[in-house]
Amino acid sequence: MSETAAEPKPSNSASPARRAASGPEPVILRSWPKIIMMVPTLIMAVICGLLMALFFAEAPPPAAEFTRAHYVGLFFLLVLAINMTLLLYDLSLRGFIIVALFIIAVILGLFLLNQHVHGKVWTTLGRALSLRVWANSAFYFTLALVLLINLGIAWVITRFNYWKVENNEIIIHQGFMHEQERHPTAQARFTLVIEDIVEYGLMGSGKLVFYFGDDSSQHELTTVLFVHRKAKALDELLGRVAVVEK
Repeated sequence: MSETAAEPKPSNSASPARRAASGPEPVILRSWPKIIMMVPTLIMAVICGLLMALFFAEAPPPAAEFTRAHYVGLFFLLVLAINMTLLLYDLSLRGFIIVALFIIAVILGLFLLNQHVHGKVWTTLGRALSLRVWANSAFYFTLALVLLINLGIAWVITRFNYWKVENNEIIIHQGFMHEQERHPTAQARFTLVIEDIVEYGLMGSGKLVFYFGDDSSQHELTTVLFVHRKAKALDELLGRVAVVEK
């Protein structure tokens, strides 16, 4: 009677080694439009819309005194103004420190002036800031919807315009017609630049500048989200390529 030996089952232990031999995972880089920095305004619009819908559904009369509903409008305008300012200007670390010191100096100056004029400074500021700004929940939700639609369009754009950094080459995808530009990974170098410290604090975004040795060209990717995480993955991939080349 013949016995048939059982065929050995394929071991799964080879799969991690096979994956390690194939190299690290490709790194996807996307340059986002500046509209991504309006996320704080979007969040604040949703919060203010919920507050107005739940607690301040009825509009106050025109001659009403300053109420809590007016605080909601003023706080939203403050966030919107700061967000728009940050969107227009890049604030480096040096500029951020200068602005922070300037604000501290102004506040200290107001304290000293208030003591000199017997408390009239805060009274004047209170009257100036007691604007009766009011908007219903429909306004906030409509604004949030507009921002959400624009963010959705930005998301779609980044699906067609992105970089794919692989073991052997860097593929630059451009446009809806899937145009491509290719460069060898072994001749590529990059630099991480943080131009706006506030944008980096909000979204971890920064700029990646690539230098390609095959055609001596330079390409920039602005507003790359979580840029330090991407740079770490690029360091690992390019480092392995350099070791293989040696």
